[in-house]
Amino acid sequence: MRKLFYSLVFYLLSFLLILLPFSFGSYAAKDVDWFLLKKNNDGEQWIDRGSIKEYPNNEISILTRFFETPKEPETKGKKLLYVMRINCETKEFKDTSINGMPNLKAKWRSSDNDELIDIVISKSCEEIKLINE
Repeated sequence: MRKLFYSLVFYLLSFLLILLPFSFGSYAAKDVDWFLLKKNNDGEQWIDRGSIKEYPNNEISILTRFFETPKEPETKGKKLLYVMRINCETKEFKDTSINGMPNLKAKWRSSDNDELIDIVISKSCEEIKLINE
Protein backbone atom coordinates (compact mmCIF):
# COMPACT_ATOMS: atom_id res chain seq x y z
CA MET A 1 0.00 0.00 0.00
CA ARG A 2 2.79 2.38 0.93
CA LYS A 3 4.57 1.62 -2.34
CA LEU A 4 1.40 2.49 -4.29
CA PHE A 5 1.10 5.79 -2.43
CA TYR A 6 4.70 6.77 -3.22
CA SER A 7 4.21 5.80 -6.84
CA LEU A 8 1.13 8.01 -7.11
CA VAL A 9 2.92 10.92 -5.48
CA PHE A 10 5.89 10.44 -7.81
CA TYR A 11 3.69 10.44 -10.93
CA LEU A 12 1.69 13.43 -9.74
CA LEU A 13 4.82 15.46 -9.03
CA SER A 14 6.32 14.43 -12.38
CA PHE A 15 3.16 15.51 -14.16
CA LEU A 16 3.20 18.89 -12.37
CA LEU A 17 6.87 19.47 -13.16
CA ILE A 18 6.19 18.82 -16.83
CA LEU A 19 3.27 21.29 -16.92
CA LEU A 20 4.80 23.93 -14.63
CA PRO A 21 7.06 25.61 -17.23
CA PHE A 22 4.07 26.17 -19.51
CA SER A 23 2.13 27.98 -16.80
CA PHE A 24 4.75 30.71 -16.25
CA GLY A 25 3.80 32.59 -19.41
CA SER A 26 0.42 33.57 -18.05
CA TYR A 27 1.80 34.81 -14.74
CA ALA A 28 4.93 36.57 -15.99
CA ALA A 29 5.46 40.20 -15.18
CA LYS A 30 4.60 42.74 -17.83
CA ASP A 31 7.36 44.08 -20.02
CA VAL A 32 8.82 47.27 -18.66
CA ASP A 33 8.15 50.47 -20.55
CA TRP A 34 11.12 52.62 -19.53
CA PHE A 35 10.79 56.28 -20.42
CA LEU A 36 13.67 58.73 -19.98
CA LEU A 37 12.36 61.80 -18.17
CA LYS A 38 15.44 63.92 -17.73
CA LYS A 39 19.21 63.83 -17.90
CA ASN A 40 21.29 66.36 -15.98
CA ASN A 41 24.65 66.59 -14.20
CA ASP A 42 23.39 64.31 -11.41
CA GLY A 43 22.36 61.51 -13.77
CA GLU A 44 19.42 60.09 -15.70
CA GLN A 45 15.91 59.65 -14.32
CA TRP A 46 13.59 57.03 -15.86
CA ILE A 47 10.07 55.77 -15.09
CA ASP A 48 8.41 52.51 -16.05
CA ARG A 49 5.08 53.65 -17.45
CA GLY A 50 3.76 50.08 -17.32
CA SER A 51 4.22 49.86 -13.54
CA ILE A 52 1.97 52.75 -12.52
CA LYS A 53 -0.73 51.81 -10.01
CA GLU A 54 -3.50 53.96 -8.62
CA TYR A 55 -4.44 54.08 -4.93
CA PRO A 56 -7.11 55.96 -2.96
CA ASN A 57 -6.52 59.57 -1.83
CA ASN A 58 -5.02 60.64 -5.17
CA GLU A 59 -1.95 58.44 -4.65
CA ILE A 60 -0.03 56.34 -7.15
CA SER A 61 3.04 54.13 -7.16
CA ILE A 62 5.56 53.77 -9.96
CA LEU A 63 8.86 52.03 -10.60
CA THR A 64 11.71 54.45 -11.28
CA ARG A 65 15.32 53.98 -12.32
CA PHE A 66 18.13 56.41 -11.61
CA PHE A 67 21.58 56.27 -13.18
CA GLU A 68 23.95 58.38 -11.13
CA THR A 69 26.64 60.19 -13.11
CA PRO A 70 30.05 58.88 -12.01
CA LYS A 71 32.00 61.30 -9.83
CA GLU A 72 35.29 60.24 -11.40
CA PRO A 73 35.79 59.36 -15.10
CA GLU A 74 37.25 55.88 -14.35
CA THR A 75 34.35 54.77 -12.16
CA LYS A 76 30.89 53.52 -13.00
CA GLY A 77 27.81 55.38 -11.89
CA LYS A 78 25.28 53.78 -9.56
CA LYS A 79 22.12 52.23 -10.94
CA LEU A 80 19.23 52.44 -8.50
CA LEU A 81 15.64 51.19 -8.73
CA TYR A 82 12.94 52.76 -6.59
CA VAL A 83 9.26 52.08 -6.13
CA MET A 84 7.90 55.51 -5.35
CA ARG A 85 4.55 56.23 -3.76
CA ILE A 86 3.39 59.67 -4.87
CA ASN A 87 0.58 61.86 -3.63
CA CYS A 88 -0.45 63.78 -6.75
CA GLU A 89 -2.41 66.33 -4.72
CA THR A 90 0.30 67.33 -2.22
CA LYS A 91 3.26 66.53 -4.56
CA GLU A 92 4.89 64.50 -1.79
CA PHE A 93 6.57 61.11 -2.23
CA LYS A 94 8.15 58.25 -0.36
CA ASP A 95 10.45 55.50 -1.59
CA THR A 96 8.69 52.28 -0.54
CA SER A 97 11.38 50.06 -2.09
CA ILE A 98 15.01 50.66 -2.98
CA ASN A 99 16.76 48.12 -5.24
CA GLY A 100 14.11 45.53 -4.41
CA MET A 101 14.38 45.93 -0.65
CA PRO A 102 11.25 47.17 1.13
CA ASN A 103 11.70 50.50 2.88
CA LEU A 104 9.30 50.05 5.79
CA LYS A 105 10.33 53.32 7.47
CA ALA A 106 9.59 55.49 4.43
CA LYS A 107 7.97 58.80 5.32
CA TRP A 108 6.21 61.31 3.11
CA ARG A 109 8.44 64.19 2.08
CA SER A 110 8.75 66.96 -0.47
CA SER A 111 11.28 66.95 -3.28
CA ASP A 112 13.17 69.93 -1.83
CA ASN A 113 13.27 71.28 -5.40
CA ASP A 114 15.24 68.28 -6.70
CA GLU A 115 14.75 68.63 -10.45
CA LEU A 116 14.73 64.87 -11.11
CA ILE A 117 12.25 64.03 -8.34
CA ASP A 118 10.00 66.92 -9.38
CA ILE A 119 9.82 65.61 -12.93
CA VAL A 120 9.05 62.06 -11.71
CA ILE A 121 6.14 63.39 -9.66
CA SER A 122 4.85 65.62 -12.43
CA LYS A 123 5.10 63.06 -15.27
CA SER A 124 3.75 60.17 -13.17
CA CYS A 125 0.69 62.17 -12.15
CA GLU A 126 0.14 63.15 -15.81
CA GLU A 127 0.41 59.48 -16.85
CA ILE A 128 -2.32 58.36 -14.45
CA LYS A 129 -4.61 61.12 -15.78
CA LEU A 130 -4.04 59.86 -19.34
CA ILE A 131 -4.78 56.28 -18.29
CA ASN A 132 -8.04 57.36 -16.65
CA GLU A 133 -9.29 59.33 -19.66
